[in-house]
Amino acid sequence: MPYTPDDVLRHVPYLRRHARLLTGSTEVGDEYVRLCLELIVAEPERLEGDDLRAQLFAAFHTAWGALNPPQPARPADPMSQEERLAHGITKLAPLERRVLLLAAVENLPLDQVGRILGLDETEARELLAKSRLDLGRHTSASALIIEDEPIIAMELSQIVTEMGLTVSAAVAGQQQAVDVASQALALVLADIQLAGDGSGLVAAREILQRYDVPVVFVTGFPERLLTGDGLEPAFVVAKPFTEAALKATIAHALDLYDSPDNAAEHKQRLLAKLQQVTARELRQQRPLT
Repeated sequence: MPYTPDDVLRHVPYLRRHARLLTGSTEVGDEYVRLCLELIVAEPERLEGDDLRAQLFAAFHTAWGALNPPQPARPADPMSQEERLAHGITKLAPLERRVLLLAAVENLPLDQVGRILGLDETEARELLAKSRLDLGRHTSASALIIEDEPIIAMELSQIVTEMGLTVSAAVAGQQQAVDVASQALALVLADIQLAGDGSGLVAAREILQRYDVPVVFVTGFPERLLTGDGLEPAFVVAKPFTEAALKATIAHALDLYDSPDNAAEHKQRLLAKLQQVTARELRQQRPLT
């Protein structure tokens, strides 16, 4: 089945998200996405078939695998559970990390994950189980949940509690979220569309203007942030989400903000993105005169 450039471009923001989580760097991830797209241009037959998304991820991992040959495993240094959470997903073994991101974040079936990575389904399943265990970490950090659906808020609370974080507050409103935020926060989970006229984007922007804290957006409207305009600094988990996908994204966000320099750079880029998106949405809401 032939695909147009627009068909491919619709998947690029998600491919970039995957690359960023895999590499731990937006810039490095984007370079791998560029190599993937160059491979597709050179070998368009790679996109023959019915599942464009799976074929794009397969092309990406072909480019990745060519530049990252498997390395022999070495014993891990002993570390506390808190230290292991801080290291996050970027410290998983490379193959475990690839399996986890494809299965949990991109929600690809394990048989497709296996084909993309050259594994059988049993191997993929075992690696996925191992990576999930490695993400079962504990820390005393606190999280703020901004979610107007009580059942989803409870589910989010349970997941972050299982990771060892404490929930400082779970709020449903934009201004309430800003009011309860504090310097002690280690994580914010925010829906985008809140009840009434509330906006999780605006709440996150105001919190980030005061504090250095990673924000993970858990939303049914990922396209409102993954717009494809420049670099995509936002951590986004689409609803309906899986526990593994959310934990993987939280782990990467915590890992990134463990470095003050990386945190400062990411915060400024995310603030610029939020300002751009909220300004555009405000213009679209204004009545024509």
